Amino acid sequence: MKNLIVYTAILGIMLQAGCSVLQVQHEESTVPFGSSTKFAISQQILNPEAGGNAPVVGLDGRYAETITKKYHEGPKNKTSGAKDKSIIKAK
Repeated sequence: MKNLIVYTAILGIMLQAGCSVLQVQHEESTVPFGSSTKFAISQQILNPEAGGNAPVVGLDGRYAETITKKYHEGPKNKTSGAKDKSIIKAK
């Protein structure tokens, strides 16, 4: 009889412990996987003609060509005896 009371008490404690766990709201620390794709699809559903074949308006062609050439050439190194400005001398 004593064992039955002990087992019943243990079972009661286990049931109470299992049912009393707080349901904590868990917030993701990172963006869920695939959210950018879902966002792009939803934007296409809202405005399916957003990416039309109309020419881009508002940028001068000569200016755009100059920028493109400079981008493809890359940065130019200036080594004409100029001092390096990144070195700061401590006084």
